Amino acid sequence: MAAPMPGYYEMTKKGRSWRNRRRKSQKKEEGVRLASLMSRDDNIELMRWLRKNGFRDTHLVLTDFPDTGRGVMATRNLKEGDCIVSLPENLLITTTTVVNSRLGQYIKNWKPHLTPKQVLSLFLIAEKFRGKDSFWYPYLQTLPTSYTTPSYFSTAEVDALPPAVREATLQHRKVLQNSYKSLRTSLHTLEPLFPDWKTAFTFKSYRWAWATVYTRSVYKKGPAWEFLDPSDRDVYALAPFLDMLNHSPSVQTDTDFNVKSKCYEVKTETACRKYSQVFINYDPYDNARLLMEYGFVLPHNPHSVVKFTVDDLVACLSVDDRNGLSNKNLLQKKMELLSQESLTQNLSCSTEGLSWRLQTALQILCMDHDSICNWRIVLGQTPHDPALRSTVQLVAQRLISRRLEQHYSLTQVAEKVLNPGSSLMSIFILMLLKEDLNILEQSLQNMKSNTDGDLEQ
Repeated sequence: MAAPMPGYYEMTKKGRSWRNRRRKSQKKEEGVRLASLMSRDDNIELMRWLRKNGFRDTHLVLTDFPDTGRGVMATRNLKEGDCIVSLPENLLITTTTVVNSRLGQYIKNWKPHLTPKQVLSLFLIAEKFRGKDSFWYPYLQTLPTSYTTPSYFSTAEVDALPPAVREATLQHRKVLQNSYKSLRTSLHTLEPLFPDWKTAFTFKSYRWAWATVYTRSVYKKGPAWEFLDPSDRDVYALAPFLDMLNHSPSVQTDTDFNVKSKCYEVKTETACRKYSQVFINYDPYDNARLLMEYGFVLPHNPHSVVKFTVDDLVACLSVDDRNGLSNKNLLQKKMELLSQESLTQNLSCSTEGLSWRLQTALQILCMDHDSICNWRIVLGQTPHDPALRSTVQLVAQRLISRRLEQHYSLTQVAEKVLNPGSSLMSIFILMLLKEDLNILEQSLQNMKSNTDGDLEQ
């Protein structure tokens, strides 16, 4: 016999009338809660439009959450393997959508050839300019009017970024500017469709459309049209409703286009309770990449790391010459070895310490001439080579300490310059800086603890 449910005896003692009142109260509370979820007009119109055009209802609703903003909530318990979104192909915006639209003939003849991102961006601007005459109007109404991605950062916010992120941000902005510049020379050809094309296709509107494609696309391989620039792969699709699902590194999902059902499907591999927010996992991205590509950061992101370059490592080794760096031939051999073994990229540390790649790169740079000639054997013997191990630990601590000192200064300046009260971007940047500080502090503390332990042994 199964054990009675928790609260069973209390319920029986209070009688039938109490249970009836309790059920009515629960139903009323549930009804009020669900009604409040869909109170936004754009949410209601989006869901009506989706269902009208073949979207299969999967017990999800749009709502606003205090910690993430707009997201998706489950109206029933979801179990592993459930298909939570099934979006018909006709509700995806792809290059095929654009080619089959009124813009298609202009896109085919555009000079120079457009990239898939440019094609989708032009389409978004054109459809938004058409307003309620656009088939996509209910979807466009739900899109943000601006973003918190690098193209929207102020000069002060860009200057406050960690050096590597700042460099990537400037490159991102340059790519956007060049993209608009390259297509601007042919915008006048759209005049038959848009007599007021100068007002519609501004840099401001293009920045919005570009950011929309950049942050909200899902992967779907296109036909690789011969009239598109092949330098950018045709793998972008805008997916109404699906793009409302927020990211969490703690869930697992399976997302793909089902060629049999002709639907883009999302299956959850993580159970979700009724009335909880439903998340998907974009990818195991650190906060720097999340900020660059999606315009947000996550508190306590388990994938966050602080990255270093080979130049950072060499600078720490150059303090003394015990590693033979004054010998240019030896240094060149070490650099060639690092490049050959793909150890010049993704050198990082986390709260747990140095990554294997960073540790290995440091070991190679710390080797003397004889060790380099047999570096694979030496690496295998590293735990038994106290001299090399001691040198690597010393250089590693110096590397982290230097970056920590630089980061302290950068964070102090950022706290004075940025205004979190008026800019969400400023909040994210400060979160990113403070997270890096925490990673560096924890990493240095762990290294010192390990060094002390070695000395005791």
